[in-house]
Amino acid sequence: MRFDKYHRIILQLLVICMLVTPLYCPVSAEAAAAASASSVEADNTVPGTVTLTTATSSAYNKITVRWRRTSGATQYLVYYKKADAPKWIKLASVPASQLEYTHISTKAFPIYVGRDYLYTVKAYNEKTRKAGAYNRKGLTVRTYPNKVVLKDAVYNSAGTAVTVSWGKAPGGHYYRVYRKTDSSPGWKRIGMVPADQYSFVDKNPITGEKNVYTVHAYNKNSKVYGKYDAVGVTARTRQDAETERVAGLLQKTQTAKKTSQIILVVDHNLSFWEKNGGGSWIKKLSVYCGYGSNGLNDDRHEGDRTTPIGSFPILHGFGTADNPGSTLQYRKITRNSYWSGEYSTYNTWVESARPIGGEHLIDYYQYKYAMAIGFNRNPTVYKKGSAIFLHCKSYDHWSTAGCVSVEESVMKKLLQMSRNGVYMIIVKNQGDITAY
Repeated sequence: MRFDKYHRIILQLLVICMLVTPLYCPVSAEAAAAASASSVEADNTVPGTVTLTTATSSAYNKITVRWRRTSGATQYLVYYKKADAPKWIKLASVPASQLEYTHISTKAFPIYVGRDYLYTVKAYNEKTRKAGAYNRKGLTVRTYPNKVVLKDAVYNSAGTAVTVSWGKAPGGHYYRVYRKTDSSPGWKRIGMVPADQYSFVDKNPITGEKNVYTVHAYNKNSKVYGKYDAVGVTARTRQDAETERVAGLLQKTQTAKKTSQIILVVDHNLSFWEKNGGGSWIKKLSVYCGYGSNGLNDDRHEGDRTTPIGSFPILHGFGTADNPGSTLQYRKITRNSYWSGEYSTYNTWVESARPIGGEHLIDYYQYKYAMAIGFNRNPTVYKKGSAIFLHCKSYDHWSTAGCVSVEESVMKKLLQMSRNGVYMIIVKNQGDITAY
């Protein structure tokens, strides 16, 4: 029979293998027996028990469980269930190199805010298809609405109401707003708005006292609150809020890395800022200013009557009057002082006994006090623009041929406040400040 013939061949091969020298035999009997025993042992490998470490919630819909490495695992199986549920639900399997898993709520595996959930993990060996023992109790964790991040609390122009604002904090159905004052230092709830609204108007702030506000999200289904800012945000005047906003924008500029003083022009507002010892920008002065009759321009040229947009160093102060007490380098105008418009000396101060093309500085009463703005320098481009200054306004109008103008008393004060190294930023809108 074919069956007997097949077995005779196998037996003959085995006999030949046993008779030939070990050099030609693939595996000795002893080695084969050892390998067989090792294989049996490997096949019976059972992974160790997983030791859970933490289960934490970082958001209203997110829970992370962590554990320690154990023996024999080629992967870990992650399970969860509601605190009162009888059976574990498998969430995921992760490779043995991974010792944590973040569960994000889905339709298949939901996380409901305010409910307790249990998490556990098993070690699993893919070769033996065996799982280790696991912590049957698991770790308990609960999610809450996200913490509310406050933005601002600002009085209206009349000072009769305060608008409190904050960022979106998911996980709740409402935001509850609280206030405390000097005379009532404990938090008192003053209002509630739906979850799609991120501001509240307090129409009755306490007059003459510091009004402080905080907000937290509330989930009506589980009746739980999210965390809140225990310090709160103090109501400020609109002007104070605007000042802080601009200071923050200046902090982000490249100019702020070069200097500790900035003269800022935003449309018709000129302000003087100084960096304090802590690195914050403090506003020292804010006034109305004039500029080129054809507006502000980021590509200005000679004769277009526009004021250049950008960041520029102040080269020095100057004037027909004596230095008013500035530590900024200051040049007194003489009858030979010109700001040159000629090719070889374009856009520079020149002392010349003969008339030259450009501006004869002593002829301008607006230059009683002034500062030279470092526009069109390094390199200087002929006909791009020359003699761009910060100077005293004209008697009967604010507009200029391209300079920035302020009241004489303000110009004098700016010189007294400024030091060598001061810069000037000129922009149309606040949103453009950070570009420089």
